[in-house]
Amino acid sequence: MSIEVSKNKSWVIFLIKDRLDESNFKEFTSEMDKIVQEKSNPNIALQMSEIEFLSLPTIKYFSVIAEGLVKKGGKFALVGVSEKIKRQIDIFASLKPMLVFRSEEDWESFNP
Repeated sequence: MSIEVSKNKSWVIFLIKDRLDESNFKEFTSEMDKIVQEKSNPNIALQMSEIEFLSLPTIKYFSVIAEGLVKKGGKFALVGVSEKIKRQIDIFASLKPMLVFRSEEDWESFNP
């Protein structure tokens, strides 16, 4: 797994490749928690077009982080998420607090 973190004017963007599972869950959540704690109302986007697998703890973590960000006035976006991964997330957690974009172009048009 590979994680790259970048920032633009209003979003922190995580580029995730391959898998998020028990072998890298702590590394990922540590990086994400650091960002959430540093900012009062962060907007976090996960670029997921290259993700192949999400573990159940990862999906549940997404839900907790998304709900927390929304309560603080932030946003949590899944960008380039496949239909398979989207369905998997929706089975084990609510997609309601998350913004879901099928492509990076859709996300960019949401954020001019």
